[in-house]
Amino acid sequence: MQKGTRHFTGIAKGIGMLLILIGFMYPASAAQASWLDRMKEIYQLPENVEQIQKDYDATKQQLEDQKDKLAESIKRSQETEERLLGQNDTLKKENEQLQERIKAMEQIALDKDKRNRKIMYMVVTAVLLVVFYFVLGRVFRLIVWRRQKRLRK
Repeated sequence: MQKGTRHFTGIAKGIGMLLILIGFMYPASAAQASWLDRMKEIYQLPENVEQIQKDYDATKQQLEDQKDKLAESIKRSQETEERLLGQNDTLKKENEQLQERIKAMEQIALDKDKRNRKIMYMVVTAVLLVVFYFVLGRVFRLIVWRRQKRLRK
């Protein structure tokens, strides 16, 4: 029986140690205020309520001010957005007009280049015709001169 008792004693010691450890792990309960402290709190309660009411009113006023500022900020941002959208539309129209003008100017430049090439071809052709006329005239005179020279001999 001693063997069984030792075993039982060891288990009891283990459980005891476990209970002591668990007891240390739990925090101590909060100390209770005495009846005198409770009476003081009751008599100071109106002062606390007034202070809390003042803090509440101040916080409420701050929230109202922030709400007004936010509403004003939203209004300004909407106005700015509308103004910027209007400017964007105006700039798009101006951009389209400028693109059309650029295309027209490019077409005018192409037409001018084409006309200049035609004029150049006509001038070169006219000069070549004049040169050809003079060369043909010289060749014709040379042919006539040789015939006459042959006929004279």
